[in-house]
Amino acid sequence: MGFLDTPAPYVLAGLALYFLTYMTYSKYIDRRIWNADPNRPTPAKLYFDGVEYFPVSKYVLFGYQFKSVAALGPIVGPLTAVLFYGWIPALLWVIFGNMFIGWVQDYSAMMMSIRSEGRSMGPITYKLLGGRARTILLVYLVFYLIIITAVFEWTIVDVLNRVPGTFVAVLFVLLGGVVFGQMVFRAKMSVLTSTVVALLIVLIGYFFVTLVPLARNPPTNFLDNPAYLSQFPAPSGINPAALTWPGTNTVLFWLVIISILYFIAAITVMPKFLLPTVYVGYLPSIIALVLVLLAALVSPLTGLTIQQKAVGALFVDPLKNPQGGPIWPILFVTIACGAISGWHSLISSGLTSKQLEYETDALPVGGGAMMTEGAVALSSIAAMMVLATPPVGAAAYVAGATKLTSTMLHVDPVFMNILYGIFVTVMGLITSMLFVRVFRLTMAELFEGSILGNKYVATLLILILAGFLAFVGSWTNLWIFFGGTNQLLAGLALLLVAIFLTSQKRPSAYVFIPGIFMAITTLAALAWETYVYGLYAWLNKPIGVQAAAAKLYGPWIVSISNYISAAFGALLLVLGIIMTYYLISGWLKYRKEGAK
Repeated sequence: MGFLDTPAPYVLAGLALYFLTYMTYSKYIDRRIWNADPNRPTPAKLYFDGVEYFPVSKYVLFGYQFKSVAALGPIVGPLTAVLFYGWIPALLWVIFGNMFIGWVQDYSAMMMSIRSEGRSMGPITYKLLGGRARTILLVYLVFYLIIITAVFEWTIVDVLNRVPGTFVAVLFVLLGGVVFGQMVFRAKMSVLTSTVVALLIVLIGYFFVTLVPLARNPPTNFLDNPAYLSQFPAPSGINPAALTWPGTNTVLFWLVIISILYFIAAITVMPKFLLPTVYVGYLPSIIALVLVLLAALVSPLTGLTIQQKAVGALFVDPLKNPQGGPIWPILFVTIACGAISGWHSLISSGLTSKQLEYETDALPVGGGAMMTEGAVALSSIAAMMVLATPPVGAAAYVAGATKLTSTMLHVDPVFMNILYGIFVTVMGLITSMLFVRVFRLTMAELFEGSILGNKYVATLLILILAGFLAFVGSWTNLWIFFGGTNQLLAGLALLLVAIFLTSQKRPSAYVFIPGIFMAITTLAALAWETYVYGLYAWLNKPIGVQAAAAKLYGPWIVSISNYISAAFGALLLVLGIIMTYYLISGWLKYRKEGAK
């Protein structure tokens, strides 16, 4: 076994390049382009209301930002890309995409919002481009958020059923968040003391689940089919009976539970539940992440070698696997986060910018959190590298991370299985709470004065629509459809920042060039995925595990789901093309005016 045959040198190279980028390129942009000033009052101080606008320590805000943006994307995306295209293409995109595009978007969108009185992308678009462009963007966001919520709901349900005991442990994470919020925002206790108390609650939950067998009992599987289960080899410590099919009562049960949590997060004020819960969710996540990265770095000592192919196919036939397609553009949207993610611009501009205490905090909070998410993507690639026959979905990360860390620590794999079940679930659950809240805010902005803008109606609407798509498994095998919509939003956000900078007579090439690349790439990916969904709908053919829902309720329900998905894709493609046209035209207009 040689050093290059292990994950160690590649993870080390990625981490080193991220560090160099942060210390050089990002600080240059912060200083020369934006000229961040700690003495300039931020929106959090100017418009303090204790609900949306309130200053927060950069240490807490980093945890909030990281946990808000780092969800299932940097976990599921890289491992899927490794399976289809090999670990080298996946690694290169995760590293260089983050270095030159990913952190650029997160930080720049945050600074744009700070310099615009904390406004989100909708009002900024209205100011720079007018009402029609704003409306198009908001409509795009509505459908995008339905898609991303459905994707995450299914993935969370899948993990909850594959890793028994995970949900019980996650409840302790949520409890820790509520307690932390009460201690900091109501009792005015120190962040350090409150963090220690919250972490203790999280650890109690973890050890309760790992040491009390009753807490690990898997939920009843209402469709225990050996032929189906045989397709998914279960890693050590994961009970294969915990798997489930789309359309079953098990899926419905978890969707109802998740929807209740989403509803609470969407309608309560930020300091009471969502902000502290997101921050506390960061605590076990960062511990789990550090352990995987450390285990990958010491893999030459533990003897774990790379089992996956370095370079895979350049084209995957969509009829053989609907997640496939040509390496360009599909690789660049399969890795939906870790390299770049449009969701991050919504968090940076719509939420975090309202809590930033000093302008100079934007770089460590925005740029730093994105590069930390890149480390999550590196850990996902490392986890996949050491698996010869990985299970499907996010469970592959649990399996690979368990193998890496249990070998390093010489502990029972059951302990690590639960830890990484918590990690994956928390990464998805807490961030998707934010999806629903942002959807509610977007609907309020789009349908101001209408019943659709009511926070209760808007929240119930996304829970019903996304829940239906998750229930029938519509998004199970087409993760990259979410990636296409998500990454297109990233391209649009970069172009909007370019317009803002140009209007301020500041250099914009560092955001405009990657914005154009992302727009072209993602529009091509959306066109491809719309074609794939339309093809499966026309052939009346279920996509992967949709066969379960077809068997239970008939093929018609799957066809309806796929036609809805194809329609969503076509609509988002058209909206994306129009919005890209508006943004490029706007950039040229402001550039021409600045040259006069």
